[in-house]
Amino acid sequence: MSVIAESREGDPIVFIVNVVGVEVGMPFSWERAHEFHIGDVVYYVDEYKDSTQTQDYLAWMIKFRTQDGKIYSAVQTCFVTMDEWQDIVRYFADKCPCAIGNEP
Repeated sequence: MSVIAESREGDPIVFIVNVVGVEVGMPFSWERAHEFHIGDVVYYVDEYKDSTQTQDYLAWMIKFRTQDGKIYSAVQTCFVTMDEWQDIVRYFADKCPCAIGNEP
């Protein structure tokens, strides 16, 4: 499913890949960079098409807000909705209970 099609401003969305980025409008630097991890929850703000990307699926970007109110963006394929995340967690918990918070 698509976070763009299913989300409204303020909806929680979840990273499914690790990403490093800086706030929207800021030039990249490692000193300002923030690292996002698989499972991190952020909040949908908006989407836009990045005209510098030639492949359509990479061109659609999600703007999102962190808990501290900062705005970042990342390609749409980095996210799932909260419902999809919960389905993923349940799937892996059923397949391998020790992998999701039930370490021996």
